[in-house]
Amino acid sequence: MKNSFFGIFFAIFAAVGTLFGAIGFLTWSADQKIKQNGIKTTGTVVSFSSSSKGGRAPVISFMTQSGESRTYYSSTYSSPPSYDEGENVTLWYLPNDPDEVVLSGLDSWLLPGIFGGIGLIFGAIGYGGFIWRWRRKRLNDWLRLNGQIIMADVVDVRYNTSLSVGGKHPWMIIAQYFEPQSQKVYSYESDNIWFNPAPFMSPGQKVTVRVSPKDYGVYEVDTSFLPKQGN
Repeated sequence: MKNSFFGIFFAIFAAVGTLFGAIGFLTWSADQKIKQNGIKTTGTVVSFSSSSKGGRAPVISFMTQSGESRTYYSSTYSSPPSYDEGENVTLWYLPNDPDEVVLSGLDSWLLPGIFGGIGLIFGAIGYGGFIWRWRRKRLNDWLRLNGQIIMADVVDVRYNTSLSVGGKHPWMIIAQYFEPQSQKVYSYESDNIWFNPAPFMSPGQKVTVRVSPKDYGVYEVDTSFLPKQGN
């Protein structure tokens, strides 16, 4: 059940990240198209429009190539405003549609930056989660085929307080193994268990741990002796 939850969780984040990333790219691409195909000119900040939250967006007056006076109302509000009244600004407009305008500076990168940044954060969580699960499964499959089996002593059963789903923490089995040749003690944590495993374990319980023969710190704790969790 919890594995399905995390699968859905990562899928939602990946989808949102992809959507916002696509919007950011399309917004940036549309602005670049206007810059490439439009006419570059200079306009003047003649006034500002205000938002309900106190931000101000510049109102730009400029002349087209044909000598027509046009006014562009930016939708990029900021506080303080990104330009001063009377300041000259560089802009691009489409000759067949002078209302399609891109300003230099904040106006041209704010929306792509916002959408792209949100897309990057959500995408990193979503796709990063899928990659982590895939790598973990690949490692576990390799350990089951090539790993060295050791029997580790259970020393604790406790909550994993670093993770919470619906206000509940999963449990972990903590085990230790003393390696006589190196005289080192290795500590192992099981994957998250979404019920208390203690009642299903006996005093002095040992658990099977599959470790890499070259690195006892690469491992998988076998919890297959526990009952399956119901839905």
